[in-house]
Amino acid sequence: MIKKFVKLSVTSIIIIFFTSITINAEEYFIEEPRKPLEVIDELYKAILNEELRQAREKVRMLDDLYKTFIVLITGEYVKNPSVLPAATLSKRVFEVMSKKGWHKARLLDATGTPFNPDNNPKDEFERDAIKALISGRTYFERVEKIEGKDYLRAATAVSAVMVGCISCHPDRKVGDLLGAISFIIPLE
Repeated sequence: MIKKFVKLSVTSIIIIFFTSITINAEEYFIEEPRKPLEVIDELYKAILNEELRQAREKVRMLDDLYKTFIVLITGEYVKNPSVLPAATLSKRVFEVMSKKGWHKARLLDATGTPFNPDNNPKDEFERDAIKALISGRTYFERVEKIEGKDYLRAATAVSAVMVGCISCHPDRKVGDLLGAISFIIPLE
């Protein structure tokens, strides 16, 4: 009797064990085959998201660098007007960075009365960015295809952050939006 009970118990345990494996196998191993284009599309999106994350990080770093530079130069310009203004020096740095193939950056006017008409928004992205910044945002971005390649286009707000800014922008006060730095960063 005990032998029959043991055999029955072992058989029951084996049946339960294999039944649970079958259920788990169905849950985890049997899936509908995916189309190759779906897999490629998902892979492309994952790569693009990583490239976008890296490009955004680059924009944050460059924005911090350039704005620090602008503030330091403005401080020197106020003390000694023979020093070139921050906007002029910034444009020169942007030009060198572009020529070296790193990225493109430029100053955009948000006041409607730029000292230099070249600072007016030149394309749809820049016009949309200025509208967004005027409405209170501090950052605006879009991914665009340029000559067949993907780029992160970003714009960051440039405000009058110190009294020295007012020396070149006398119609503004500290805290006012002056414009933006517009970036074009390749998604590699």
